[in-house]
Order: sequence, then C-alpha cells, then structure tokens
Amino acid sequence: MRRLTKDPENERGATAIAVALTMVMMLGFAAIAVDVGGMYAEKSVVQNGADAASLAVAQTCAKNSTLPTCASGSSLSGVLAKANAKDNLTNVQSTVVDKAAGKVTVITNAEESSGVHFSTFFARIFGTNTASINAEAQARWGGAQAGTAAMPIAFSSCEVDSSITADGTTQFLLSHGTGAGKKDTCHDTGSGLEIPGGFGWLLTSSTCKVKVDLASPWVVSNTGNSPEADCAATLQGWKTKLQAGGKVVALFPVFDDTRGTGSNGEFHLKAFAAIDLMGWDLANQDPFSYMPAAAQAFKDAGGWKNSDLGIVGKFIRYVALDESFEVGGPTIYGGNVVELTK
Repeated sequence: MRRLTKDPENERGATAIAVALTMVMMLGFAAIAVDVGGMYAEKSVVQNGADAASLAVAQTCAKNSTLPTCASGSSLSGVLAKANAKDNLTNVQSTVVDKAAGKVTVITNAEESSGVHFSTFFARIFGTNTASINAEAQARWGGAQAGTAAMPIAFSSCEVDSSITADGTTQFLLSHGTGAGKKDTCHDTGSGLEIPGGFGWLLTSSTCKVKVDLASPWVVSNTGNSPEADCAATLQGWKTKLQAGGKVVALFPVFDDTRGTGSNGEFHLKAFAAIDLMGWDLANQDPFSYMPAAAQAFKDAGGWKNSDLGIVGKFIRYVALDESFEVGGPTIYGGNVVELTK
C-alpha cells in the first residue's frame, strides 16, 4: 500500500499569507479600539464645551438681554468651549440666540492646532486621516415655572409688589402680623394672618420641601404657625453661610389670591421672588429666628413689632443654574432660571 504525503515545497508562503491577513484584521481592530475610543473621548470634550457655552450665553441673557454677549455669534461661546478642552482647542461652529423664545443653541466641533478636525491614528492605514466630531447643546432661560421652594412659605403679591419698586434696597417681607398701628395693609385679617387659620406656610408631607408648579397654582395652606422641624437644618445652613460672610439668595413663592379657611385654605401661587437674605424672624427660637444687628435695626426702625414675622432682605435679579427648577414662569420678581434642554 502506497503512503500518501504532501510536498512541503507546495506549502511555502501559506503561513505568510495567513499572517498578513491576520495582521490586516488586527490593525482593523486596533483602528476601532484606538481611534473610535479617541473619538468618544473627543466627543465628550466638544459636548462639554457646547453645554458650557450655551449655559453661559443663556445666563448672560437672563441677566441682561441687551448685552452684546447675548446675541448670535456671542464671543462667550468660544471662551467657554475652549476652556472645557484640555488642549484649549474646541471650535464653535455656530451660536444662535433666539431672544423671543429664550433659547440658545451652540454647535461645536473638534479642533486641533493644524485645523478643525480630529486626526486618526491607525485608521490612516485605510485612508481615513481625519474625522469630523460635532456636538450640539441647547439652553433656555426665563422665569421659574416649577421647582422645590427654598422654604415652604409664600408671601403675598401685595406685600411683594409694594417692595419690588425698591429693588436692591433692604425690605421686610411680612408673613404674619400688621406692624405698629396696623401699618401693613396687605394683611386684612384682624390677627394679621395671610389667610384665616393660616400663617403663610404651605402644606408639605411633614418635610421642609414642597414642589411648586405654577401650572397647578392652588396649594393647600398649613395651619401651623411655625416651619416643619426639619426646616431647622436649612435655616441653620443659611445662618452658617451668612455668619461666614457668604451670600444666601433664595427663591420664594408669591401668591396673589386665597380661598377657604383653616385646613381648607389654599394659596394661589403666581411667581417666584428672588431674595438676597439678611435675616429672618419666622418663629421664636433659633435657627427659625436669626436677626443680625443690621437686620434687627432695620426692622425696629420700620416700626415692626416683635410679633411681626417675616424675612429681611433685598430683591435682586437672580439667575439660578439649578436643575431642580424648570423654565416657563414670569420674571416679574427677578427669579430667573437657566436650564440645559439638549
């Protein structure tokens, strides 16, 4: 019987071909691993730049829409986009400001010192030297429509409207009382209540937090005459910050109507007011009452009684970069919000 064998001479070069084919595949995988990974990283950079640029322009517009930086092609876009890149290079393709809609749209793309593109590494083997990496972000600005109130208490529009004309000056916003000689005409009940059987507090689920949505403006009144117990932590935090020389700006709900009495009482909320706090007298114990010398002197000079409760502060135009608030409400009391929508 004849034994069959293969001539090794006929197999020369087969291994080389297999290795070459394998190398092509390996280089392809390398291109995917290295270049695509790099593209994802660069995409994150240009997206961060677009986000920061749109928020910065929207924040400027919320403060003063007449500024040149609140306009299409705003110079702020390039500054913020580049600042968010490790190599300080991110190109702003366009910045479009729609003031009527309160909207800013920014498009960025990858940039290198040699031009506007992203340079590949392994993919050059296959003829792909560069790639275009773009990102788009959109931000809105406007009055606060919904969000978690800084404190579950509301002030009457009568009280606020008479104070907003003195924007930037110290005010005492009354939540309960009538002042010396019934000087406060906004509280028409004999005992100075905001609503018969209520003290301006909004009903919560035994917490200090209450979600307010002006689209559903009627909110039940809390008949208690003091904040929820866990509001102490919030007030203590504000007190600590003020004592350290910091600033505390809070958005408070404003109501323009009431209905019912006692536990059936409700406030009709119309807006948020931005107040730069100096002190507060909301109950007769610390930290519910924190009146530094300047705040107490202002209250005393105004003829307010010890039993008159409220806050001392200044109305300001304030822009909140706070994800807990949504845009869509009025801006009459300075409570502006900026949010990233895309």
